[in-house]
Formats: sequence, C-alpha cells, structure tokens
Amino acid sequence: MFNTTKLERVTLRLITHKHAACLFNILNHPHVSEFNDYETPLSKTQIKQLIQDDISAYYEGEVIRVAIEHNTSGKLMGTCGLYNLTPCKSSAFIGFELHPDFWDKGVMFEVVTGFIEALLKEIALKHLSAEVSAHNARSHNLLIKLGFSLRENSIWHKSL
Repeated sequence: MFNTTKLERVTLRLITHKHAACLFNILNHPHVSEFNDYETPLSKTQIKQLIQDDISAYYEGEVIRVAIEHNTSGKLMGTCGLYNLTPCKSSAFIGFELHPDFWDKGVMFEVVTGFIEALLKEIALKHLSAEVSAHNARSHNLLIKLGFSLRENSIWHKSL
C-alpha cells in the first residue's frame, strides 16, 4: 500500500523497529513532546509498542506511518503518518513530528507534499484532517501553506 519514496532531501519508508532508538529521542524531546497528545517521557518499551501498533494497523489498512530519513546520513529525522483511515479510505487524519534540528528548513513541507502525492497513487483519498495544538504556530503555518483550513477547535481540513 505504501512504497518507499525518495524526495529531494529525505526518503519516506514504512516505520520499523530499527527506528526505535531515534524515535525514542525525537518523541521525548521537550520541544516535540510539548505539542503531542501523549504523556512523556515515553519508555523504550512504549516506543517499541507504538511502532508495533503502527505496523499491525498498517496491515489492517488503518494506519500508514513512515519514517523520515535524511538522504545523506540515513538518520531518522521524524515521522509522518496517516491515521483513522475510513473503511472506504476516502478520508484520514495526518500527523507528523520532526526533530527540532530540522525545523524551519522546509523539510516538513517537502515531506507532507511528497507523502500525499505517493498516497494518492495508491489510495482514493478525498479529505485529509489534522488535529494540531492551538499553541503550535509552526504546524499551523505549515498546514496553511499546504492548503488546509481551520474548521473547528484545532481541527484542520483539506479536500484533495
């Protein structure tokens, strides 16, 4: 359902357990966890379970979570995912996190744009939504640049 996608600066590939150590550091980074909807700190066991849950949900057609890997170093920079895919797969929520070392460089715009383009080759998506903290100005600006509009209480929407 999702094929590895190489973009200009990054490669998007399905998340695997090999990403656990780096994902642990990213999700527990205070600037990242500040805007996420989970309790921190996350343990290594919780990270492994999160990855396993994403892998299982992928095979059930409910989730597509990809690792964002730097093309030069191969380092995990963050993740991007599609969640709550409807049975007919016409709508879903998108979520993302990126290590602060890569903020304000246009990386996530490249990632989300490339991710959506790759998904549309495989899935007949018509609507994307994103739930973003009211205090997360960077993500708000990204979603606006991507053509999303704020609909209600931190829920953003885009028709494809």
